[in-house]
Amino acid sequence: MRRLFIRPGAIGDCLCWLPVLAAIGPEDAEVWAPGPVLPLLELATRRRNLASTGFSLLGIPGVRLPEGLADTLRGFDEILSWSGGNQPELKETCERLCIPIRFFEPLPRRDSTVHVSDWFLRQTRPWHGLDSEPAAWRSEGGRRILLPTLAIERTAARPLRVVLHPFSGSARKNWPLSRYRQLARSIAASMGRDAAIQWCAGPEDTLPGDLDCDAWRFEKLDDLARALASAALFIGNDSGITHLAAMLGIPCVVFFGPEHPRVWAPRGARVRLLEVLGGGQPASAIPFERGETAVLSVLRDLLEK
Repeated sequence: MRRLFIRPGAIGDCLCWLPVLAAIGPEDAEVWAPGPVLPLLELATRRRNLASTGFSLLGIPGVRLPEGLADTLRGFDEILSWSGGNQPELKETCERLCIPIRFFEPLPRRDSTVHVSDWFLRQTRPWHGLDSEPAAWRSEGGRRILLPTLAIERTAARPLRVVLHPFSGSARKNWPLSRYRQLARSIAASMGRDAAIQWCAGPEDTLPGDLDCDAWRFEKLDDLARALASAALFIGNDSGITHLAAMLGIPCVVFFGPEHPRVWAPRGARVRLLEVLGGGQPASAIPFERGETAVLSVLRDLLEK
């Protein structure tokens, strides 16, 4: 069966959706998704940049569709789309053109208490019969199957590379940069030559000059994933890159807030989540001492292995 998946969203949204692709079966599957995340959707047989397909034009009255788009869509036996479900005109156009498409809500509602990955699986239960991720995927390194060529298990070399990524898509999700700096100094003082700090930033993130000179900046997410595979520890906020690190099986310390961790926390047996008790507060409410204690504890455990 030729099946098309249409998946909009940011890095974390698409990574949390990946279990659906794995559960339904990626064989002969094509995925249309935002260009930056395409390298991470390697399970799919074929991948296209969603913006280049013209799919979003289907619901705009008077706009001429790209040549062949309707025929391309009708060429699939089935289309599962997380884009356009809230656009009546787009849905009506698909019905009129006899496009075999089903629409799904792109993200959980604010009152959801189900982890987003399980929520996606429950949406698509008729295709695979799962209500949640298999237990094997939740074991140490178990989610590497979702990134089969990018997630390569390696023995951490000395000094232990500690990656700090102090960014996210929202200021309220960010633990203050000043505390990351202080944490880096504490790691250096406590671990000495046993640990090496590696700052990491996106192409458009801003780091002070003294941190930026040696920072990792990758245009392509698959290049970042391969670099992260060499890390002994990843430290970050609630971000798509943190979800990526957790999926790669890297030990992670995550400063998490203000979202509900039951729904949005990065999944992985080696993820240590730090949040404000009671929830709903920004990551900045997490004291420095708590972060320092957690990070040094993880590093000492890694050194003993």
